[in-house]
Amino acid sequence: SSPCDSTKATKALAMSTRWRSVQDPVHEFIPAPPEIWRVIDTPQFQRLRNLKQLGSCQFVYLGATHSRFEHSIGVMHLAGKAMKKLKLHQPELKITDRDVTLVMLA
Repeated sequence: SSPCDSTKATKALAMSTRWRSVQDPVHEFIPAPPEIWRVIDTPQFQRLRNLKQLGSCQFVYLGATHSRFEHSIGVMHLAGKAMKKLKLHQPELKITDRDVTLVMLA
């Protein structure tokens, strides 16, 4: 194996173990853990970039351009915020970090 292979593997591991953010026009920076990014980075999820969430609304409202990809990222973010609030304010529910991540992935 060449030194380049080792470097690529190291970079791939670093990318898969750190939090990354995406900039959103509504929610500004949306951070997500590596588990979420492993799903976002799949070809299946990336295909959502080409699907329009609002259909033909853009012909009437020129600024109404919104893809299923953007919608899914926003929903993931809001689901995570809701779960974190529940975890903080209702400890009797015993919500774990894993529960939060799973709801974000749903």
